[in-house]
Amino acid sequence: MNIGIAGLGFMGVAHLDAYARLPQVRVVALCSKNSRSLAGDFSAAGGNLNRPHMPQDTSSMHKYSNLERMLEDRDLDAIDICLPTDMHADASVAALAAGKHVLCEKPMALSVPDCERMIEASRRHNRVLMIAQVLRFWEEYRYLQQFAHSGEYGLLRSATFTRSCGLPDWSGWLLDDARSGGPILDLLIHDIDQILLLFGTPDRVVAKSMGGPKGIAASFLYPSNAEVRLQGGWFPAGTPFSMGFQVRAERAMLELTTVGLFISGETGQRKKVDLAGEDPFETELAYFAGCCRRGSQPDACPPRDSAKAVEIALLLKQSSASGGEQLKC
Repeated sequence: MNIGIAGLGFMGVAHLDAYARLPQVRVVALCSKNSRSLAGDFSAAGGNLNRPHMPQDTSSMHKYSNLERMLEDRDLDAIDICLPTDMHADASVAALAAGKHVLCEKPMALSVPDCERMIEASRRHNRVLMIAQVLRFWEEYRYLQQFAHSGEYGLLRSATFTRSCGLPDWSGWLLDDARSGGPILDLLIHDIDQILLLFGTPDRVVAKSMGGPKGIAASFLYPSNAEVRLQGGWFPAGTPFSMGFQVRAERAMLELTTVGLFISGETGQRKKVDLAGEDPFETELAYFAGCCRRGSQPDACPPRDSAKAVEIALLLKQSSASGGEQLKC
């Protein structure tokens, strides 16, 4: 299976690294306006996860400076879109119309109508569309879904998700709200997607600014009265990246902290959960490639769910801008 990657910032290079470890998958084309990146120099890729980039020999790959030319490449089965968010919808629709399967980075788009355009293009052209909600393939979060849905620990009672990092100064477009959607859409979309997986669509949401205009504290309000909160965003430069959660069920609590994943039972005994150490990007991209080979839609990460996450993120953004107005979902 032949892949082309459009966009060689942090995420595009992370995907390039992961594809190199997958059997029966080859990255045969790259698209970027940065000639150094096309030549294999990824020193300016940046990012907030401190992932080392593997040296890559790009000499045999097709090189393109614009997406339109790349989509004419008949060797390509799929396009991995890691472009700025404001380009996601148009790039995805064009790639699907060109007969390519599409993996598009999160967030899906900047508006719900653009998300719908992408879904309709996938249906019309009978091609796989998947949004790269990588937490769905992250071991700690996969364990969380098992914890929540197994029934072993009873109903969920409360959840708090946190995610924060310093201002993403490695990429100017991220700081342009009109291009990235800001931290709620770009960063907290991960946790919004997880909350929707665990609890479904809330009745209402409310958000307020926390620690400046780039961070929020939000609540998701459900008829069950489950207490669901989300905190985080972009903070002053140099703030280390962190993510975590605390989810309580009737008979246990699961916590992700900076030192690992822990479960506490009814007796209060706290035990660390041992995980295999899988690379989530590799797992995600292997799943996408499998869907493409089978011609099956990505049931583990359906684009309709990603569109709903965008819808909720936009409501949180609106609520925060209003000073904390409760908005109906």
